[in-house]
Amino acid sequence: MHEQLDVVTLKSREGMRIVRVTAPDEEFKERILPFLGHKGQPWERPMRDALDGDPAFGDLATHFYLGLLGDTVVGNITHVEKLNRPVGILQHVFTPPEQRRKGICTALMRACTEDFTARGGRALYLGTGYDTSPYHIYRSFGFEGLGETGWMQWFPEPDFETTFFAPSPARVRELTWGDWPLTHALTVVRDGWILRSIELHLYGFDGFEQHHIELQQRLEQERIVAAPCLEAQSGAVVGFATLTRQPQWHFDTLLLDFFVHRNFYDQAQALLAGLPEREEKVQCFVDAEATVKADVLQAAGFEKEGTLKRQLRWDDRYLDVDVYARF
Repeated sequence: MHEQLDVVTLKSREGMRIVRVTAPDEEFKERILPFLGHKGQPWERPMRDALDGDPAFGDLATHFYLGLLGDTVVGNITHVEKLNRPVGILQHVFTPPEQRRKGICTALMRACTEDFTARGGRALYLGTGYDTSPYHIYRSFGFEGLGETGWMQWFPEPDFETTFFAPSPARVRELTWGDWPLTHALTVVRDGWILRSIELHLYGFDGFEQHHIELQQRLEQERIVAAPCLEAQSGAVVGFATLTRQPQWHFDTLLLDFFVHRNFYDQAQALLAGLPEREEKVQCFVDAEATVKADVLQAAGFEKEGTLKRQLRWDDRYLDVDVYARF
């Protein structure tokens, strides 16, 4: 499905059409994928699968905002979004070198942010190089940087984080492809445990944009054997866990990773209860400052096996890491 949003005059005096293509779309698929072919894997597959209408994507909306000179694509910005009042990630911003300095990116940014707001968008995230030219372009459109990381966020709804992650009853369900923007919104929250996912190399607050692709791939490969999540009444993913086969132990020991928003610590045990029963030993690592996480594990039948001294360096200090296990 596609819709023309605007026609703008570029600095070159050319008239550029701006079209929003919403996957799946057969007509534009073969123009979009070659244009963004530089992304390679793992990024190409979710774009292709969305454009093909893969049912695994469920209610994840993928929008391509295209700039067209005649029938030629000269610019793109992609959104992946979830929920009726969407939460999204802005991705794949690209203008080919020969078309740059015409104002294409600025025109597409204006179109996609105005369209996002008109559709009731609540939060939009992106990742770029910190303090680069693109970084400052995004700032001019209202995006705020998260420290010096290059992760940025824009909340058309000013109190978004307060309302989205407000305490409420939460239900346990399986994590899906469609949760892509929601896992990202959770992991860029600054507060919370440092060890968020050893399997996916997620430490402290960080974006989940590529991690989510890796998680879904490892589920398909059955390296990750389970990935439940906690969903709040707002639709937010407020916690997730993964149970992973560990090749370094001949697959005889499973690694448990889990992370829960602080407003939902009291429901973290329900998340662990959503994991399947396994015969293998299950092991979980907890930085010594995450006392609530340790309490949740003990309530779920885990025992402390030992402590790895000065195992993790974080914020210029060394932390001990406790090891918990359930047999």
